[in-house]
Amino acid sequence: MTDSFLSAVTVVEVGDRQAVGSCGSLLAELGATVILIETAGAQRVGGTKWERRAAIAAGKLSVAIDPAVHTDMQLLQRVMAQADVVLASGDMQPAYINDAVEKISGGAMVCDISAFGGSGPLAHRGYSDFLIQALSGAMDTTGPPEGAPTPTRIPIMEMGAALFAAAGVLAALRVRRAQGITQRVEIALFDCAVSMLTTFLPIYFVGREPQRIGNHHPSMSPWNAFRASDGWVLMCSGSDDQWRRVCELIGCPKHAADKRYGSPTSRVQVNAEVDAIVEAWTRERTVAQCIERFNMTGLACGPVYTLAELYAEPSLVHRDMLCDAIDPATGARIRLPGSAFRGSRCRGHAATAVPARGGDRALVENLSRAGANPRRVVDAEPPRRPLDGVRVIEIGNYTTAPLAARTLAALGADVVKLEPPAGDAARALPPHRDGQGYFFTMSNSGKRSVMLDLRGEHGKAAFRALLATADVLVENLKHGSLARLGFGARELAQINPRLVYCPISGFGADSPYADRAAMDTTIQAMSGIMDLTRADGVPYKTGISSADLAGGQFGVVAILAALEYRDRTGRGQALDLSMQDGAAWLTHAAWNDHAPASAMTTLIRCGDGYVAVDSPLEAVERALVDAVRVNATPAVVELTGMQRAEVAALCERAGMRCAPVLRVAEVAAHAQTNTRELIVTGKTAGGSAWPLLACPIRLAVTPTAITRAIGALGADSDEVFAEWTGTVHPAGGPQSNKLSPA
Repeated sequence: MTDSFLSAVTVVEVGDRQAVGSCGSLLAELGATVILIETAGAQRVGGTKWERRAAIAAGKLSVAIDPAVHTDMQLLQRVMAQADVVLASGDMQPAYINDAVEKISGGAMVCDISAFGGSGPLAHRGYSDFLIQALSGAMDTTGPPEGAPTPTRIPIMEMGAALFAAAGVLAALRVRRAQGITQRVEIALFDCAVSMLTTFLPIYFVGREPQRIGNHHPSMSPWNAFRASDGWVLMCSGSDDQWRRVCELIGCPKHAADKRYGSPTSRVQVNAEVDAIVEAWTRERTVAQCIERFNMTGLACGPVYTLAELYAEPSLVHRDMLCDAIDPATGARIRLPGSAFRGSRCRGHAATAVPARGGDRALVENLSRAGANPRRVVDAEPPRRPLDGVRVIEIGNYTTAPLAARTLAALGADVVKLEPPAGDAARALPPHRDGQGYFFTMSNSGKRSVMLDLRGEHGKAAFRALLATADVLVENLKHGSLARLGFGARELAQINPRLVYCPISGFGADSPYADRAAMDTTIQAMSGIMDLTRADGVPYKTGISSADLAGGQFGVVAILAALEYRDRTGRGQALDLSMQDGAAWLTHAAWNDHAPASAMTTLIRCGDGYVAVDSPLEAVERALVDAVRVNATPAVVELTGMQRAEVAALCERAGMRCAPVLRVAEVAAHAQTNTRELIVTGKTAGGSAWPLLACPIRLAVTPTAITRAIGALGADSDEVFAEWTGTVHPAGGPQSNKLSPA
């Protein structure tokens, strides 16, 4: 039996946003008691979490409040005052909830999740996930290059905001416990969305316009989703050796010698030809046959699972990520996600029951009568950031572990990025400046670089010395890489029993696929993301690296929760996080949907781009037919004789909420981005200035900070060893440490 990460934490959930409900579910999984406030009588549904009431309520206590009944409002005020956390959405919740939140007294902290936060020209506008996808550039990065921008049916911005909100709550709880400060947490969907543009902004920073590339890779080929006889298969290859293996596999060795396909760059230039060669082979075989043959030749691949197929996916089943329960309102069985939080001492609690609306009132009334004393709110001089004094070692490549570590750095941790003599593989990704890539620099803000060769004895000894003084080790190496060097979970616990060890891998250590290499694209295919992101029936990955991002975001939440457990018990632990688990969690909002969200939204193609409308096609046609001739396809309305601003004005006059589909360059220059300071400037220790992304977690008293840009490989080695161990940094050695990322 494992413990809970959290103990004696009470959360009151009052906001109507999906992100509020999902954040409450995450905190419930971690061990918090979550009280869901519902409105007695008719519940507002359209565009809110209540469209999925059963899944949102699972694992929580339900209290129904009638705002016209004085005793109900007294109960609500008392419950919120005695809570540790109140989850609100000021731009999307009833007026009586807004009034009650403003009157909160006692020690409860408010975490407000909204579309745009409390500042900027778009502040307080209650935009939907669909419109945030449009305004943030995420929609424009998704779909076929020659087609329209493609929204995903996943409320992906709401889910990302939920993860950042859970991390913000845990950080704020830590500050209150350590410093006696109760503060407000603010999470804006737009801020979260801009922080997810890491793979596209580098192109903008060097003066070029980022483009949609569908399922392709910008510098490798073949890399795409291919039709099989019974579905779709995702295959990724990059090197010339892999291309040779592909050609041998499909029985066309002549193509390996063809100069037109002689390098990754040349193959990318003729992607259509290369794709046709591969798909001629895959179309004659089933998905299972393609996967078997691709795996035999060592090619990264995966089936593009439909949601129906996802429920029997072997790794998700093995890891208990697929649950169900009975909806008491209908008697129907609904599908729920298990918990992605797995540790050697703690495990997240998956929801197993759905409460009836208002069914826990008596229990909650008793809890509120015996509630804790109001907590003293004091001022600390000066306030310290949540992770001040916490030491983090990161061994990461590309996105997942680097994202987790850069967020911890923004929260105040001293983060050391441990790199092999060859450096993080992302250092080489273009575009560059002074030999360092923009993507790498943005992904590693707030860190110091230490170079160590863990294959040599000197490097291993130095690593042990750093581990002995560390609080957290986070990595995304291929499963088992550290263990093969003598640093498995057991050895790490012997070196430092208080260490929180967080490996993030494609499928998790406890998985039938544990030894498989994984990439964002293959995980999107195998988690349902691509099934929910289709254009003309073709499955597409989201342009933003949603599986990688989810892995990193879950890493932040899990690490903060494990630190809470450690500070309560004195015991560290080893976590086991799976990118596939996290990506599948992103899709679960659609698991019980009976009608696709796309049926309720419309894209309008204008002369200067697209406008996204939060209304179904039929309503858009009725509203616009008197103003202009409309030619509509099943997906897109054509108004190419008008500009986006004109079309938006027409839609707004008709009472339809809409937003322009912005390009990445437009997002970077937008007044909301600038006012919220979502892109900031940081400097290396040597004074070189770089554009960096702000952390979307906003704490009112102990704010996050992004000021430092990472420098050259190993530039901080001497400084770190002097501070952490009081010793001199050992020579790195001539060997190249080629540990593989997940």
